[in-house]
Amino acid sequence: MPQRRGALPISDAEVLDCPDTYARGVPYDRLERLRARTPVVWLDGRLSDVPGAWAVLRYEDVRHALAHPGLFTPEHDDGLHATPEEPPSGEAARIDMDPPARAMLDRMPDGAPVDFMADVVTGLPEMLRNTLAGGVHALLRHPGQYERLRERRTDDGLLDSAVEEMLRWWTPVIQVWRTMRRGTVIGGVPLLAGERVALWLASANHDEAVFAEPGRFVPDRFRSVPLGGTPNRAARRRLREQRVRPHLCFGYGERACLGAALARVHLRALLVALLDRPGRVRPAGEPVLLRSNARHGFERLPVRWTG
Repeated sequence: MPQRRGALPISDAEVLDCPDTYARGVPYDRLERLRARTPVVWLDGRLSDVPGAWAVLRYEDVRHALAHPGLFTPEHDDGLHATPEEPPSGEAARIDMDPPARAMLDRMPDGAPVDFMADVVTGLPEMLRNTLAGGVHALLRHPGQYERLRERRTDDGLLDSAVEEMLRWWTPVIQVWRTMRRGTVIGGVPLLAGERVALWLASANHDEAVFAEPGRFVPDRFRSVPLGGTPNRAARRRLREQRVRPHLCFGYGERACLGAALARVHLRALLVALLDRPGRVRPAGEPVLLRSNARHGFERLPVRWTG
C-alpha cells in the first residue's frame, strides 16, 4: 500500500527491511535516526518476502503495544513463543533448568579454535543458542568489562545485572509481529484495523531516550542498589531519578516470553562458568551473522580458550 508508506526515503526502507543488511549487524545507526525522525514507518516487505508492516521503533511505543495484546494481536509464531523442538523428532524439547555450563565449556580445549555455535552450544534450541552466543560476543567486544567481571565474579548483584545487560545489548529476537484488531494511533501515525505491525525489540532496547549510551555493554546498568548496603534518603532519591527501565528482550506484560526464566538461568550459568574457569575466551576469527531481520544470531562464532 504505497499511499501509506510515510515519510521515509525508499533507500532507507530497503536497508532496514532487507535481510542481507543483518549479515553485517543490526543497523543501529539507521534505527537511531529513524527513531528521531519517523519512529513509526511503513516497510513494504518487498526485499524480506513478507507482507508489509508498520515498524514501531521507540521504546515507549513498543512497550505500549506489547502491554495491549487485545489491540495489538499477537501472531501465532511471533518469535517469542515458538516451542523449542528436538531436531530429529519435531517433538517439544526438554531443556535442563540446571544447565551443564561447565561441561559445555569443556568442549573448548585450550588453544584450539572452535565454533561456539556448532561445537559448544550444539543441541540447544536456536533462540537459546543465539542468546548464549550474544552474551559471549558481548564479552569479546568489551574485554575491559570482561576483566572487571572476572575480578568481581563473587558479586551476585553485578552478575545478575550483567545478564540483563547482555540480553538488552544483544536482543536475540529483533522484531515481533502483531495485527491491529481495531484502529488506533501510535507514534503520531494512525493504524487501521487489520494492518500488520512489527515491534522492533532491538530498536527499543537501544533507544537512547531510555538507555544511556545504548551501544555500550555496561554490566552494572541494571543494578538498582549500590555497594555498601541500604542507601540513605538522598541516595534513594538519586536511584529513583537514575532507575533504568526494564529491557524488552522477552516482551512485556501478559504476553512476555514464557522462556525468559530458562534463558536467564542458562545465560547466568554460562557467565559464571566463563568467569570461574582459569583463562579466558578470545576471538578465533571473524563471526558470521545470520542473514535475518527477525533473529539476531550467528552462523558461526569462532573462539578459542587461552589459559
